[in-house]
Amino acid sequence: MAMFLHFGPNTFTNSEWGTGKADPSVFNPTHLNATQWVQIVKDSGFSRVILTAKHHDGFCLWPSEYTDYSVKSSPWRSGAGDVVAELASATAAAGIGLGLYLSPWDRHDGSYGKTLEYNEFYLSQMTELLTK
Repeated sequence: MAMFLHFGPNTFTNSEWGTGKADPSVFNPTHLNATQWVQIVKDSGFSRVILTAKHHDGFCLWPSEYTDYSVKSSPWRSGAGDVVAELASATAAAGIGLGLYLSPWDRHDGSYGKTLEYNEFYLSQMTELLTK
């Protein structure tokens, strides 16, 4: 079984659907503890976890080089935080598999809908997630 974690600005705005317009400053999980998440995953009998690294609102849970709409523009850890890296480290240490969801829809980025331009943007972000 896999546990799916959906976490982002909507967690702090109490919104069902993100518009891509939430101020990054709303993202401030001051008590985030990825090791605790993974322990709950493990204790609940799951063998892997999937994180929504970027949902359709376009907010990235890692400091993407391709947009400022990410954790690097939030007050969390003074803009130096990386939810993806912290979860990757915690899952590796616990022997839990990790999957990442990268939404193909991005309501924040202006290139969405411009096929060639957006495909380049999307593939660049996918490469970041797979290689860093």
